[in-house]
Amino acid sequence: MVVGAVLAFAVKWEAPGFDLQAIGWIMMCVGVVSGVVTTLLARRRQSSDQMVENDLVNTVDMRDKTL
Repeated sequence: MVVGAVLAFAVKWEAPGFDLQAIGWIMMCVGVVSGVVTTLLARRRQSSDQMVENDLVNTVDMRDKTL
């Protein structure tokens, strides 16, 4: 995302056939989207880890004769 911002705002050099500012904006958008997706997947994984942990805590060992 930082590289995209540099290309979009700081680079004034023009390359024939390339619009570096447009490439910079595209890179920034891709960075934002990937950050959002990563955050959503991390939250989903965290909630499923908690569910598994809760299931393990609540599991009764049927081999235990003291029940």
